[in-house]
Amino acid sequence: MTYPQIVEYNEAIQHPAQAFTDPELKQGTVKENTLGLPLALSGGFALTYTVTTPRRKCAVRCFHREIPALEQKYSAIAGKLKSAANGYFVDFDFQRAGIKIRQNAYPIVRMDWIEGDPLGVWLDKNIGNNQVENLRKQFFDLAGYLERLGIAHGDIQNGNVILGGSKLYLIDYDGMYVPGMKTGAGSETGHKHFQHPDRGPDDFGPTMDRFSFIVVDLSLRAVAGEPPLYRKFREGGETIIFKANDFADPSQSEIFRLLENRTDLKKDITNFAAICAAPIERVPSLEDFLAGKNIPAAPPIVIASKPKPSAQPAAYISAFAVIDARDFETALRHVGDRVELVGQIVELKDGVGQRGRGRGKPYVFVNFSHWKGSAVKLSIWSEGLQQLREKPSPSWVGRWVSVTGLVDAPYTSRRYHYTHVGITVEQEGQINQITETEALYRLKSLGKAQQPRNRRILEDIIPVASGANRKAGATPIIIPSARPKAVSRPLTGNQAIAQRFSPAPASSPNSGSQPAYSVPTKSKHSTGIPGWVWVVLGIIVLIILANH
Repeated sequence: MTYPQIVEYNEAIQHPAQAFTDPELKQGTVKENTLGLPLALSGGFALTYTVTTPRRKCAVRCFHREIPALEQKYSAIAGKLKSAANGYFVDFDFQRAGIKIRQNAYPIVRMDWIEGDPLGVWLDKNIGNNQVENLRKQFFDLAGYLERLGIAHGDIQNGNVILGGSKLYLIDYDGMYVPGMKTGAGSETGHKHFQHPDRGPDDFGPTMDRFSFIVVDLSLRAVAGEPPLYRKFREGGETIIFKANDFADPSQSEIFRLLENRTDLKKDITNFAAICAAPIERVPSLEDFLAGKNIPAAPPIVIASKPKPSAQPAAYISAFAVIDARDFETALRHVGDRVELVGQIVELKDGVGQRGRGRGKPYVFVNFSHWKGSAVKLSIWSEGLQQLREKPSPSWVGRWVSVTGLVDAPYTSRRYHYTHVGITVEQEGQINQITETEALYRLKSLGKAQQPRNRRILEDIIPVASGANRKAGATPIIIPSARPKAVSRPLTGNQAIAQRFSPAPASSPNSGSQPAYSVPTKSKHSTGIPGWVWVVLGIIVLIILANH
């Protein structure tokens, strides 16, 4: 099935009575951004919208990528969670034909809305107080609970953990495993900053959360005792202190080096380095890890006391597709995807809204090229400005930044002859200031999220560096995605939010974010024979055949 994309969902959901088949959702109103467009949040295979009905507030997940056996999967999950009677999950309703778009029906998941903060936002507000240690205990209890039931969420990370009051909730169940499901054929591999470096779709099963729980526990213990670590390593709220590159090579990791020097963590950080180097099947439960049991035997990993000055840094392993902020066309192809945008700020534009929800409210646009024409930018509306400790100012010009977020639908001004696409900044820490050296290092990933280095899959395709070479900084192998199909781009609507492109081919489960829209592209390195040559050769063959 080819699923709709964000522009189509945005158009339909503006009219809930016509779009939804659920009687309650038909009476709802959809949360909008300052431009008056439905506010979408990205979560793996789906876009999540906030719909307020006369009875309650709901999260509606609309799928823009295919999940095999989606209905059967959610049916199994619903049955297990209802029988478990726990407080960690929210009520949901899978609707096979929940939304209509151009006479076609598509599935949705309607979930109860949880008022609270995602884990990263919660840490921004609570780092440095004793609530962090209390949260760590909640994660320990959650890990034990899931182990006992044989359940795994599949993507334990900041965005999927909501802290509502004093309770912890898990959301986004697309990658969940419950007893009775077939192991080994997963649809996703989780957020790379919380996953074992060899995590792949064939690791789908009851133990796939173990590594993530160890990461969270170690991270919370570290920042509880040393809060500045979170500000330094949080990576724009996408992690707590560890990143995928740390797991790939602990010996050259700065955070591993810092934690090894702490007497309260030295033993555990050494054991964790061994877990990173061992096969994923050897990852122990959190309870065993804390007891020092079932730690995989592995050659000692020596964590360098300081980086080797002559060492070639390992390739950057991104959690999402990396996009050069000057590359408008690539950003456009990723509309509706969560990406990491890297670039240098060239100008700021501030103002006050003149109409709609933004009337009379301040805003700031952060531009990575001149605003005229086609450009990529950050939009910081009044709600986002209220969250920022450091307000945008002329001192921002010239900074290199990394920004993670959903690529918004394009906006075209016919009056001023420009089309912009970019990310809306809504939370503190979303804009991560980095050095030029770091920016260029990240951009070397060529705009693609690094693939999980699952040796068991890739060894059947092409030779992969051995574990020893991997730990020495061998470059990960990237399997390129299929080339997007070229289509035209007609404009519809006064905001040109319906600049249409055909959906790109569905991503493989082992890939990073794939382009959501396609534009005509030419390969600079094509080695194929030009079409006119084939025409000439064909004519010559016909002449020869005619003479015989």
